[in-house]
Amino acid sequence: MGIREIGTFQVLRSQPENTFPPWLVAHIEEAKARVRENKYMQSVLQLFTQNWRKLTHEELTRSAGPLASFVTLLSQVLETPTAPDPRREFRSQTGFQESVPAGFSPSSQMSSSPPDFPNKRVRKDRSSSSYWPSDESDQSTHDQRWKSEATTNACVYELLRCVTEISREKTDPSFRLEWTITQDTVTVQAGPHKYSTTNDGNFVHKDHRMGYWQRVSDYSYCSIEASLFLNFTLTPLLMRCTKVKSWHDTIEKPISVKAQEAAHMIAMFSQYVPVDGYLQHDLVWVLSSNNHHLLKKNSIPLVSGAQNLFSLVISNFPIEYQQYLHDGSQSDQLAFVKIEEYGMFKMQDPEELRTVFTIIVALNLKLQSIGPVA
Repeated sequence: MGIREIGTFQVLRSQPENTFPPWLVAHIEEAKARVRENKYMQSVLQLFTQNWRKLTHEELTRSAGPLASFVTLLSQVLETPTAPDPRREFRSQTGFQESVPAGFSPSSQMSSSPPDFPNKRVRKDRSSSSYWPSDESDQSTHDQRWKSEATTNACVYELLRCVTEISREKTDPSFRLEWTITQDTVTVQAGPHKYSTTNDGNFVHKDHRMGYWQRVSDYSYCSIEASLFLNFTLTPLLMRCTKVKSWHDTIEKPISVKAQEAAHMIAMFSQYVPVDGYLQHDLVWVLSSNNHHLLKKNSIPLVSGAQNLFSLVISNFPIEYQQYLHDGSQSDQLAFVKIEEYGMFKMQDPEELRTVFTIIVALNLKLQSIGPVA
């Protein structure tokens, strides 16, 4: 889903907030208590107050217990990436001029004829514009980028899986959600507009079926979007694109990442809109007061990870949006999705990681309380 589709599918987005999502407020205190009383989470929080990155994977595994997979992957995520060869020529990507072909001069910027770049090799397994294609001359850059995204995805997935599983209690509902790294591709159509999006994992309903423990529906209760931000530095003659080893100075996500997150959440919402265009299930319907009028909205969550940053993104869909997705029509009340982001929390910081632990536990409690989709 690209920049154009943000307008097509009518999305409004606010700046990130470094706090707990109000959507989870009913479960925050219980989540805080579970984090406080869990010896494994407390052990990792204590570990992160020390110089834990000097430890080997063996030492981290012994120190982090059930959270060892997350901790060892985070240590890899935080490793300094190999510096790109300054002589390498980078290709131009959508919306940015990452570098300049040989023979570039300042006056050439005003040329009416664009420079000749190598042909792009399209990756057929990705539908998102956030996954930029690569050509053979730039294959090492492409491979390094994909490995970084894969490590980030694995790190976020293991964090979600481990915290969710070790925080469960016997009194929890029998309805059980589990994280899966299996990707889902969903096609969304609203009138004449159509797109497909593939996420990086899901929070799904699992149960015993035919003698196996397995996923029992196609619905995603929460999606994962793992991305790799790029840092652009401008010199008089060259704009060079490099990977960023940490996100301490990142204040805003690239537009392509925001578009991809919106694409996933609209796709999840579309799963609950049947062919007649009217919701049959109150998955996450809540009532909110606005000017003394009760308004219905549907809230869809998404976990966003970018290297060492964690966010929970919440999209609020007005009731009119179901008709908009059904046939593209709107009433006098325009159907705009409002997206809120809570983050971007640094996972290597013990206090911010405590907040992340709490959000993950509260998210599970919230979605468990809603129950299964029929």
